[in-house]
Amino acid sequence: MSIRTEISVLVCCLVFSRLSTSGSPSNGVGSEVIALMGIKSFLVDPNGVLENWDEASPDPCTWSMVTCSADGQVIGLGAPSQGLSGVLAPSIGNLTNIQTVLLQDNNISGNIPSEIGKLSKLQNLDLSNNNFCGQIPTTFSHLKNLEFLRLTGNNLSGEIPASLANLTDLHLIDLSFNNLSGKIPILPAQVFNIEGNPYLYTKGTYMVDKGSLPDSSKAKLNKSGIFYVIPILMVPCYYSYFWDSSFFI
Repeated sequence: MSIRTEISVLVCCLVFSRLSTSGSPSNGVGSEVIALMGIKSFLVDPNGVLENWDEASPDPCTWSMVTCSADGQVIGLGAPSQGLSGVLAPSIGNLTNIQTVLLQDNNISGNIPSEIGKLSKLQNLDLSNNNFCGQIPTTFSHLKNLEFLRLTGNNLSGEIPASLANLTDLHLIDLSFNNLSGKIPILPAQVFNIEGNPYLYTKGTYMVDKGSLPDSSKAKLNKSGIFYVIPILMVPCYYSYFWDSSFFI
């Protein structure tokens, strides 16, 4: 083997070694960019607050509404009261280092992605005052580090997952003003707010008063003064997807 050939082989080995260690970002920045762009593609952003989210600018730490750790990992997504609509993309489940998601006071609709249950480091989730419908994902029981869960003021239906009792670090869970039904589970949270859910009950009795009865229900008052609520119709969860199909090509 000639000296020139030996040098070429050595250079190729060095390049391959370099690509093996840094070609795929070890800190997950590449996957985080893809996840965030997926979220953007499913949202309608009339105010352009996500305008600088651009896959051509591969450092999400420079993007608005994104918070990063000192080592460049995405640990926060905060876009409250920004007029966002559309739906929340399942790709949010790929932000594996995220600790805080604050999307309250928008107009986001559709189901809450079950993929959120993959966010093992998540501590604070606020999706309150949107138009989310469907059920609370049972995968939320995997969020072992979750401390604050706010889902108030949506159109969520179905039962409160009893498996949320596994979240022993919960300080607050606010599920008020939805259309939740079924038996109220015992949860470990220090603050557990379920006000404004007239279809919830405990020990066979609906936990409502006359002032909280919705127009779409019938009520019967018994001798003890407890109202029993008979649901007439649960409106199914309809929504539309908004995305740029070219992103997935």
